[in-house]
Amino acid sequence: MATAKFPASVAALTPTLMTDVLGERYPGVSVKDLRIIERARCGDGVASTADRVILALEYEAGCDAGLPSRVLLKTILLHRSLRFGLPMILGLARTLGRLDSVPLLRAQTRPLTFSVINLYQKFFPHAPDPMYANEVRFYSDVREELDIEAPQSFASVFDEGTGQFGVIMEDLGLRKARFPNATTPVSLEEITHLITNLAALHAHFWASPRLEGDLGWVPTSTSGGMYQVFRAIGRDLIRDQVAKNDFKAELIAPLQRSVDELWEDVWRGQTLIRRGPLTLLHGDPHIGNNYLLPDGRGGLLDWQLMMKGPWVHDLCYLLTTGLDTEARRRHERDLIDLYLDELGRRGVQRIPDKSEAWTLYRQTVVWGLVIGWLITPPQNYGRAITEANIARIVTAARDLETFEVLR
Repeated sequence: MATAKFPASVAALTPTLMTDVLGERYPGVSVKDLRIIERARCGDGVASTADRVILALEYEAGCDAGLPSRVLLKTILLHRSLRFGLPMILGLARTLGRLDSVPLLRAQTRPLTFSVINLYQKFFPHAPDPMYANEVRFYSDVREELDIEAPQSFASVFDEGTGQFGVIMEDLGLRKARFPNATTPVSLEEITHLITNLAALHAHFWASPRLEGDLGWVPTSTSGGMYQVFRAIGRDLIRDQVAKNDFKAELIAPLQRSVDELWEDVWRGQTLIRRGPLTLLHGDPHIGNNYLLPDGRGGLLDWQLMMKGPWVHDLCYLLTTGLDTEARRRHERDLIDLYLDELGRRGVQRIPDKSEAWTLYRQTVVWGLVIGWLITPPQNYGRAITEANIARIVTAARDLETFEVLR
């Protein structure tokens, strides 16, 4: 992991900084000049939780170290003073907890507080620091050993003091990658390629002792990382999102469950599905965090929610967002079988049987709905994509009788 620090402004991106950052992994590299080609801002419907800047790099003669002349920088271009740090989030939760002892204050303070937070995020969108730290460590500590389709990284930086980060990676546009979402069609063949890629990731770390060894730092859904944030303020953020966005309330109405009930369902489900072998998960593999190449192969993007956990977490989220409802209904059992067969082909010994796998799949759906899309502000991906994902997952939960099987 590089030790140089990324700035909170594109104006402060310099050839010297790029030379220092890239030079830790590629000695001898020297960047002569850089130019900003394209920029997507966090929360603009294209870049969800971080800024993305495509850079053209010009190297000193003979000093490119084999690096491309065009790269993508993933970072956050927002000063630390304008961002919610983890201590601030946890401190807010403690303060609100003390106020809860006064019913009148609870009734007024909590809704107002989270209404202000969600409004603030519209103007200063960003994610909590653990998400940025997690992705940096994926690219610095894990990516190189994986035989999967995922972006190649050239440098990764996280500053513990400021929470500022930067990952310099390949620009997938140079490979003519396509970036699907829940409003665009994805073929059955393309989904099978994405599943194969997911199985390759999971098989590599299946029940590995390394998960408690050199990968002990990787969070789970119930410890470390974003778990602290979700448990501290997640329920209240979702309450405000559903209250302020009528379309979210309308989409979940057929479930006949309150936000509080859905919140408890999430954690009940996480308890139930953890009874099998654990592996390294992408953690957030909805269809929008995948990409497709011209030859049909697919890869995984955005590793901010990487975690250790049961395989079904990733597979369920991919299938329930990646296929339209009719295709999912027709093919989901076969696709689960394909995934299990792929694990076996890659040498995994303790593969769940098909009956157990189907039950786990049914119990897992609620995570993608609640933690995935009810908590996400519409501006992150735009209303159409947000609606499409919620609608698909709600229908899947009803088809699969998820809440019945959770009980």
